[in-house]
Amino acid sequence: MDNLEDPLSYLPDPPDEPLPSDCCGTGCTPCVMDIYHDELQTWTTLVAMTPLERAAWRREKLGRLEGRELPVKSALSTNEFTALTVKDIVQVTEDSFVYTISLPEGRCLGYQPGQHCILRGFVDSSECSVTRQYTPISPPDEDGSFAVLIKLYKDGRVSEVIRAWAVGTVTEWKGPFGGLNYKPNKYRHIGMLACGTGIAPMIQVIRTIIENEADDTFIHLVYSSSTQHTVLLKKELDKYTAYWNFRSLYVLSKASEQDTKADPGLMKYGDKVHYGRLDCEVVGREMPRACTESHVLICGTRSFDKDMINHLSKIGYSKNMYHKF
Repeated sequence: MDNLEDPLSYLPDPPDEPLPSDCCGTGCTPCVMDIYHDELQTWTTLVAMTPLERAAWRREKLGRLEGRELPVKSALSTNEFTALTVKDIVQVTEDSFVYTISLPEGRCLGYQPGQHCILRGFVDSSECSVTRQYTPISPPDEDGSFAVLIKLYKDGRVSEVIRAWAVGTVTEWKGPFGGLNYKPNKYRHIGMLACGTGIAPMIQVIRTIIENEADDTFIHLVYSSSTQHTVLLKKELDKYTAYWNFRSLYVLSKASEQDTKADPGLMKYGDKVHYGRLDCEVVGREMPRACTESHVLICGTRSFDKDMINHLSKIGYSKNMYHKF
């Protein structure tokens, strides 16, 4: 029998195998399936231990042997969906919204940079479930809630579910998953190539670096959007322009300089803007030189990700020099 006086000695239930629908099929690293197999291997290791060995293993794993604080435990589970209510809905563009989801009082999401959560919904109140991955944009230690940025598509199945949300609607979430295993000052330069809601994981990483005074990593964000009115999280990004190690370029594919002069939209004086497509020439000019001190993060649509990887390969980047969310 486990030693109940030491909470670290208990044997948890085995992890639940994810549903096939939990995998988005876009090649996330790590995939939810990879996480499951890692957790299953850890659980198998714990089964073979005695309670004392299990407690010692956990103390070492969590940093207790050095007296460090335990990492924040997420209010969500990676094994099963948790029912949470919608707390607030804010429309940010014609088809994009920030949804704030309530967490139990005194709890936080506690995610690591680059992590996402899985939403499960049911179409037409049927037993047919659909799942999608969304990246939190609120701070990981925000008490009692977390926020996600979601773009709604006219014919999207999950968009149909989300469009019906109102304050008080019960939603189901699992996570957080994935991540970068980011370490401060691991790279001298981090380039970011994003479009649309792909800005969400970038905000996580930017915040992590900016808020750590000991992290001198330089960040260069290149953010592609159709017009000056569809740039997401612009107010958040504007806050970071005051920091020495952050700069940004906005690429507007369907707007002209005359358009923004006549109607600035979200653009401000001093913003650096490129009008036209985010092509190889722009990527080569704006991204840091390909070397061991540089790393590039990519997040957007499948076609955007494919194009950016092709552009990076042409300017000397190998697969281990970039990360696709």
